[in-house]
Amino acid sequence: MAKIVLLIAAIVEVVFRGLPAFFACEAVANLFGLEYIEGALPYVHAFGAVMLCIGVLLFIASKNPEKHRLIVNIGILRFSLGAVAQLITFAMMGSLHIFWWIHMAVDIILVVLLLISRRKISAQVI
Repeated sequence: MAKIVLLIAAIVEVVFRGLPAFFACEAVANLFGLEYIEGALPYVHAFGAVMLCIGVLLFIASKNPEKHRLIVNIGILRFSLGAVAQLITFAMMGSLHIFWWIHMAVDIILVVLLLISRRKISAQVI
């Protein structure tokens, strides 16, 4: 199960977060129905680079989750903080675009699946 969950997490990071953010432009913002803010591009592009790196780490961990338990833990932390960040944004702004609610739901699902996977990995190692 851990291999599949890590592979799904890697795909989510690369395809749905890393690449769109790394290549962010007005056309990508329009594709997702988001506001385009040119001044935010340096932050968005850097965010995309980080998401691509995390996606690669998750992909590597999917090959041997028992050996890469630290990356599993980093994945749990990353997706947990992603959900918390969305909740903080919602609290500050009073609303969120459906795009961000979907991202938060995906993050929460991945946290649960990674926690289950980590538990199974730990049981196998002992």
